[in-house]
Amino acid sequence: MNCDDAFLHADTGVTSGMFVERSLNEIRFWARIMKEHSLFLRLGFRAEDTQLIQEANQFYRLFENIERTAYSFNNQTDPEQIRRFNSEVQQAATNIFVFKRKVLGLILTCKLPGANNFPLLVDHTSREANYFRKRLIELNEGKLQSLPDAIIKENVFFLRIMADHAKFIGHLLDPSERKLVDVARNFQQ
Repeated sequence: MNCDDAFLHADTGVTSGMFVERSLNEIRFWARIMKEHSLFLRLGFRAEDTQLIQEANQFYRLFENIERTAYSFNNQTDPEQIRRFNSEVQQAATNIFVFKRKVLGLILTCKLPGANNFPLLVDHTSREANYFRKRLIELNEGKLQSLPDAIIKENVFFLRIMADHAKFIGHLLDPSERKLVDVARNFQQ
């Protein structure tokens, strides 16, 4: 192990190249998702919800910049620089998680009436933000691969997430598209 690997745990067998590659792949994927979530939320707010629209737009731009920055790095980037980037992105993921939970709270307490953001959708997107946030912390701890129990928990998480996606799709389909509605319902199961 060289000095570039000093911040990683020696007992994990993780190299600096593996750390950089996994970190960049995770950030590139999840930054795009967080950007899309910001757009979905913004589109679901009423015109008079200007503060929430502004916040959603700020998150869209933030994750757009994060995504751009992630693509500016390559697998030979200094791991310490990526570790700092992971920490910055983790803070952004924490902030969007808090925003989504605030929106969910407003919906559930009827303080955001008439909005087109379903509570399940907002809860769903907040769980994804929380997962991303936690994943960046794990990466900075040198945990590239999950432990067996964590793998099972992660698979259950994603199965629930995909079931939610099928529910949203099924809800948005034209009821006359019976076969497609049935396919979406089957995926929910």
